[in-house]
Amino acid sequence: MSTIKSAAVALAALTVVGLGASPALAGDMGKLQPAAQTCSASGGTFYCGGDYGDGKTYVTLSDGTKQIFVIGTDHNVWTTWTPPKGSQVPWMSLGGTNDFISKVKIVNKKGDAFSIASRSAAINADVYRDRSAGGAWSAWWTYAVPRG
Repeated sequence: MSTIKSAAVALAALTVVGLGASPALAGDMGKLQPAAQTCSASGGTFYCGGDYGDGKTYVTLSDGTKQIFVIGTDHNVWTTWTPPKGSQVPWMSLGGTNDFISKVKIVNKKGDAFSIASRSAAINADVYRDRSAGGAWSAWWTYAVPRG
């Protein structure tokens, strides 16, 4: 009788542990994702962990300027850069959709012209912003709502 009682207690304990673990796995078809957290670097605070990875995306321009892009705690894109013979400029918001949930990606880089992208939670799609070779930025756009 005590063996049956012990087995029942063990089964109940496993059931409780299993139920406690289920919500963490349910969101991504059984893959456990690390939770997002905040990190600090270069005088800014931004999201890292989970889909944000290390949180920082770098690009080096032809003149040697190093630019960094992050998702700030307001869920928008922020950037700063350091010229080769100068000091880091203050962080600047590039705005966004207020709901970016992934690390910034650099896409379509051609010289100093490129696009940045991050995933919007509201539309579950990447949203882009283009930088011209001269440094001008376009408005935000997505393939769901094409430019022009």
